[in-house]
This record gives sequence, C-alpha cells and structure tokens, in this order.
Amino acid sequence: MFIFIIVYHDIYLKTLLIIPVAFAAFFKNKTFGSMVALGCGLILIVLDIYLYGTNFNIYLESDIIFTGVMIISAWLTGGIAEIEQRTRKVLQEMANRDGLSGVYNHRYFQVYLKSQVEKAKKNNSSLSLIIFDIDYFKYYNDTFGHIAGDQILKDVGEILLKEIPSPAIAARYGGDEFCILIPDNSVAACSLAKEIKFKIENLVLKNTEQIPTGKLTITVGVANYPEHTRSGEELLDLADQALYKAKKTNKDKIELYFNVLDSLKSICTQSETELLSSMKTLLSIINAKDRYTYGHSERVLEYSTLLAKSYGLSEDEVRLIQYGAYLHDIGKIEIEINILNAHGALTEGEWDILKQHPYWGSEIIRPIKSLISVAPYILHHHENFDGSGYPMGISGEEIPLGARIIRIADSFDAITTDRPYKKAVSRQSACEEIMKYSGSHYDPVLCSLLVKAMGNQDD
Repeated sequence: MFIFIIVYHDIYLKTLLIIPVAFAAFFKNKTFGSMVALGCGLILIVLDIYLYGTNFNIYLESDIIFTGVMIISAWLTGGIAEIEQRTRKVLQEMANRDGLSGVYNHRYFQVYLKSQVEKAKKNNSSLSLIIFDIDYFKYYNDTFGHIAGDQILKDVGEILLKEIPSPAIAARYGGDEFCILIPDNSVAACSLAKEIKFKIENLVLKNTEQIPTGKLTITVGVANYPEHTRSGEELLDLADQALYKAKKTNKDKIELYFNVLDSLKSICTQSETELLSSMKTLLSIINAKDRYTYGHSERVLEYSTLLAKSYGLSEDEVRLIQYGAYLHDIGKIEIEINILNAHGALTEGEWDILKQHPYWGSEIIRPIKSLISVAPYILHHHENFDGSGYPMGISGEEIPLGARIIRIADSFDAITTDRPYKKAVSRQSACEEIMKYSGSHYDPVLCSLLVKAMGNQDD
C-alpha cells in the first residue's frame, strides 16, 4: 500500500501501472488485462477518497481518464497478443500438416511417435502402429495423371480425418503411404484398419475400375508395443516389415507383424534370448545386403508351413520346420555383398564360398539348445533328392524331412521372385518347373503336395 501511495502522489509514476496491466493482457488475455486495469483504477479512486476526503474530486477526473487509458491499452495489447497466438497456431498447424491430404506430415509424425513411445514405456501401456499404402497408385497416377492421383490422396486424407478416433492420429508418411498411431492393443488396431480399408474401398472415383484390382484397395501392416517389441523404437520398422510381407504375398490385405523366433522366448534362457535377438539382427543385415531376396525368409517360411501341414505333420514338427525355414539363410552373413548380388555367373571360388552358407548357418544356431534339432534342416537345405546337392551330397530319405521341405520352398520362392539374373515367373509356371525336377532335385511326394496346395490357393 505504501508503494502504491508513493506512485499515487507522482503523476508520472502512475504510468508505471501500465506495465502490470500490459503483462496481464499479453500473457493472459485482453479480458483479464482489462480487469486488472479496472482494479488499478478503482484503487486510485479509493485513494482519492481516503487521502483527500471531500476534495477527492480534484484528482478524480484525471484518475478516471487514466483508468480508461489503461483499459484501452489492455484491450489493444491483449487483442494483438491473441492475434499473434492465433497466427502462430495456424502457422504451426500448417507446418505440421500435409498440404494435400490434410493429415499430419512425416516430420510431425516422427516427433509424435517418439513422444508416444516414451509415454507408453512410462505408463506401461500399449501402442499400435498401422502403416498402409495404396495398391497400384503409381499405375493410376501415371495412367490418369497427377490431378487424378492427388484427388485419391485428398479423399483418403478426408476418410482418415473423419474416422480416426482421438487420441489416435493419422499422417502421410510418403508418396502414397499413410500411418495411424493408436494408443491401444493390436486387436483394436486391426479392427480400425479393417474399418479404414472398407471406407477406402468404397470410395467412388473415376477410372478406379481400370486398376488391376478393379477398385481402390490398400495393403496394411500392423505392429504393437510391447506385444512385438520391447524397445518401442523398432515399432515403425516392424510395421513396415508386416506391410512388405503383405505386399509380397498378396496385395489388398491386413498383415499383423509376426516373427516365428518370438515364440521361442518363453522357453529360452536369458542368454539364448539374447542370441535370438542377435539372429534377428543378422537376418536384417542379410536382407539389407541382398536386396533381391528381401523378405525371402518370410516367404520360405510361409511355403514351408503350407507343405508341412499338407504332409500331415504335428504342430511341434511344423514349428521346428518354421524355425529352420526362417533361419535357413542366416549363414549368408559370412558372404560378401558383391557375391550375394552378383549379376553374372559366379567364379569357382565364389561358388565354393556360397556353398558354405548352410554349414555356417547350422553352426550359428547350435548354441541355442531349443534349436538343436533345427540345425540339420539348415545344414541340408541345399541337398538334392538324387544326391547331387551340397554340402554333403546325401540323397533320398537320408535328407531330413524338414530340409527337403525347405529345399522345395526355397526353390519355389526363388523361381517366383525377380533376381538380377532371372525374371520371376507365375506360380503355375513355377509349379511346372518344380515338377520338372521331381525325383532329381526334389522329393516327388512334396512336389505333388506343393502343386496341389498352390492350386487350392489359386482357387
């Protein structure tokens, strides 16, 4: 009060009251600033009455005018501050949004993903990532023009903005690639993915009937923390792997991330679990080194599973073959990249090196007791039924059944996948190729089962 009285007695010092009024208006809002100005004015009037009694009207007029000036100043300052805040918010929103689709952009998504992973770790909660791209978008874009392609992206963005429930967010991650981050389990994520897929497929757009699928479709990959990874930082990579697998096996589907090695964790020791993690890393390195066979292990696993079940094996036997199929090429980690990606015929020395990978692979997994029975599958997966294969040249039923299954699955995928030295062929042509070598390279019984199984899949 004493300070206020000193200010009050000096007309020039009164103007200092503008400072707290301006601060209140700028950092809060113009209404709050005006209330502070009015409060200061009322205190001045009370002091007039208190100090001058009946003569208070000598200073009353000037104090009322000064109060009015403070209120106007607060209103103007607050108004300017609110305009600045709104402008900043609009600019920030523009910086975070994709200009075409209206959903968040790649930069914002990366920052938000990192914050949500940290939040999920702290709260021990679930976080799912959905990643999808539009099937044959490049074909549509090139055929009907960029304006038509842009319209698809806009329509997909509108669906995402309308259908994604808060606090989930959607973002455009690449050209025709979108991401959805949802703080929920994988079941909820897959359910949301199905809803989005249904909405997109029912979009009415020009010329979509001329797309190979006959309509606009999407392929989806889904991964979850902590169900599929404990680090969280791998979430995007795992969802991308699921998407890639879905695209390679069959477009227009939803694929939940799966790694057969994860099912071993419950029966492995701590040291063995660490070895399994190392193996997953090694397989990632091999995929990066050998760009023409990226996803090869996953496809061989799929074909091997189909064959093993068609053969009538038990669940435990099927599972062991799945482990062998997934790890069959792990020995390639020892092979130089120029040999793996050679465009021409290998030299004799290079071929000798390549033929060592089954042995190296079987040795890599040997320390894991749970995989001891899988080692022979990896060691012999390049043996031929007539004994002309490698590394040991054994034949017929001397070759473990798991190795015979992986052998034919491995070849089937090689025939149906583009290689630097050979273009992929259709599944039907691949079956004909497999039957050509029935009894020489491959087990005749397995050849018949493969052809029958592929025929059923085509149906």
